[in-house]
Amino acid sequence: MRVTDRIYIVGSLQLGISGRWDSHVYLVSGPDGLVMIDAGGGTDGMRILENIRHEGFDPADIKAILLTHNHFDHSCGAAELREITGCEVYLSWRSKEMLETGSAEDAGLDLAIEHGVYPPDFRYQNCTVDVAVHDSDLIEVAGLRFRAIEVDGHSPDSICYLIDIDGSRNLFAGDVLFYGGVIGLINAPGSNMDGYRKDLKKLAGLNVDGLFPGHMLFTVKDGQAHIDAAIEQCSKGSIPQTVGSCGAIF
Repeated sequence: MRVTDRIYIVGSLQLGISGRWDSHVYLVSGPDGLVMIDAGGGTDGMRILENIRHEGFDPADIKAILLTHNHFDHSCGAAELREITGCEVYLSWRSKEMLETGSAEDAGLDLAIEHGVYPPDFRYQNCTVDVAVHDSDLIEVAGLRFRAIEVDGHSPDSICYLIDIDGSRNLFAGDVLFYGGVIGLINAPGSNMDGYRKDLKKLAGLNVDGLFPGHMLFTVKDGQAHIDAAIEQCSKGSIPQTVGSCGAIF
């Protein structure tokens, strides 16, 4: 699904274009290849690749997958896609070891299954992480340049990726925040308001046009307004509107 001249959505449960356990999976077209943002849950990788072909691209041109964080609906598809395309996988230094060698229990899949978020047969899939990402890293790949911004809150390893493309500034926000200023605070280990209070202000003043979160609506214009709304809500004395209170179904 083409969103702009250079940005596509090639996987998503909510848009009905890939598997039941897939976040939004974005594709960015650069002068020297393709970059994916997130990889889905690993149950429907072949359909994601077919979607890429449908948009007129060759999956062999994928140079990198930038993972926003190591939650299953974003990262468990990385291993298959890396094996098929030969691309490099980027992930926060905080969760590199967990994705590479951690067990399903270490990663908290047992708790997620207990809460009914995932079915009992869902598998945690380890994947080599080629590049460990740190705050403020500049990632140059496929002729594109992304800036990594660590934002604790939804998860300790959450990374937003900022990129200027053809005069538009775009933020791939993962599950840090969503359209309307909704934040990604959830009932899971490592998700906390302290992180939001500490880090969300890093996204202030960026003049973001396109805001591309991991679920629900995205926008190609005035994305900063949604970011600013989240920052304002997190500065108040009450809990902001969170993804769970919106009734979102992933």
